[in-house]
Amino acid sequence: MGELTRAYIYHLAILFFCFIGAVLNFASMCAMLLKRELRKGLHVFIFNLALADCVSAIAMFISNITDFPKVPFKVGNLSAWLVCLFTFSLVISLMSTLAIAVERLMIFRVENYSGRTYTARLSIAICVIGWIVFALLFFLLQAFHKIASLTLLYCASPCVILGCIILTALSYFFIYKQIVQISDNVRPEDAALVRRAKSSKYVIVTFALVVASTTGCWVIMCCMLLVEYGAYLGAVDPDTLDVVWFSVLDDLGNVLVCINLILNPTIIWLRLPVFRRQLPACCNRLGCRNTDESQADSAALVSSESPTTAMQAAHDLVHEHCHTSIDISC
Repeated sequence: MGELTRAYIYHLAILFFCFIGAVLNFASMCAMLLKRELRKGLHVFIFNLALADCVSAIAMFISNITDFPKVPFKVGNLSAWLVCLFTFSLVISLMSTLAIAVERLMIFRVENYSGRTYTARLSIAICVIGWIVFALLFFLLQAFHKIASLTLLYCASPCVILGCIILTALSYFFIYKQIVQISDNVRPEDAALVRRAKSSKYVIVTFALVVASTTGCWVIMCCMLLVEYGAYLGAVDPDTLDVVWFSVLDDLGNVLVCINLILNPTIIWLRLPVFRRQLPACCNRLGCRNTDESQADSAALVSSESPTTAMQAAHDLVHEHCHTSIDISC
């Protein structure tokens, strides 16, 4: 396969996955804003995750259009700014994933934890402050200190991303371990508690899938960025960046990150009960399904897996056995 052919395939794949990712995440944000059932405090960080992934997809899409082989136009230093925006929004995305895990871990670990102590307004304030602080950090360094900007983009950011992945995985490990410990003490005759234990595990496994897919899709890109930074410092032979295997891994890492932008909303909408219950109604609003069919599916979902039951599953389990308040389900 020629170099030009490989470049076309790479850029077309990036454009395709970024477009799908931007559409899915934008649709997720619209659904959370328009559907009252989805406008909940526990969904603030999920909304922030969708927003960050949408911005990442748009930045990557535009960047690949300008970098497309034999494209006749270049807009100043636009590519560098788009890389800055892409990386900055990716960091926000991973920190949102970590925030979701920490929030649910606090429900377990903090006594008398409730919505009064950690409100939706506080979650929104944290997200807004995060966007402002990181935007100023990334773009000011890009504008006024190129060396510091390179360090931030190619060293600090991948390290933060990998750190967020590790901390998120540990958080869900401790949560799942405690749920298993609690459910093991549930008597078989307590059918309601047994069902709630299964529902709690289901929700945690859902977010674990997000962590697993994120890990698989991001590790290669982060490692490639660190190698590039090492080559910039002279710690790695600069000729390494021109080797075929490095170029292939670098392209693969970027493609996997773009695929991850699709996986996050897909996993959340197909596995979280409250989102899955609203999916027929959202599709019906877009004219994707017949009204009667949508209502029938929605009724079936309500009868088979009540969102109220899912939301109270872990709460009732821990309240029954540990006398603490918990609500990890969405």
